[in-house]
Amino acid sequence: MGGEGNKALEYFYEMQIIGVKPDAITSVGVLVACSHSRLVDEGISHFNLMSKTYDIQPSIEHYGCLVDVLGRAGRIAEAEELIRNMPMAPDHFILGGYLVPAEYM
Repeated sequence: MGGEGNKALEYFYEMQIIGVKPDAITSVGVLVACSHSRLVDEGISHFNLMSKTYDIQPSIEHYGCLVDVLGRAGRIAEAEELIRNMPMAPDHFILGGYLVPAEYM
């Protein structure tokens, strides 16, 4: 959250090199780091790899983080599309990330 997203991703990749398998909590951390560091493409990529590579089923927390990633980047149409296609109903965190303008984040 301190803007050290690249460092967080570096640690994430180092974990994998030494054999530590990412879990759902680690994935939230990666997505939050991407959001607060404006690493939009990295956040989208990680979200997409969660189920394909790491066998992690995205939860509402993961979707909320990705909405936050997109919202902070001003990519509101993409955030709206993600919300519409989620397999669960949006909660207050997801809607808050969608509704707060990027200049306030």
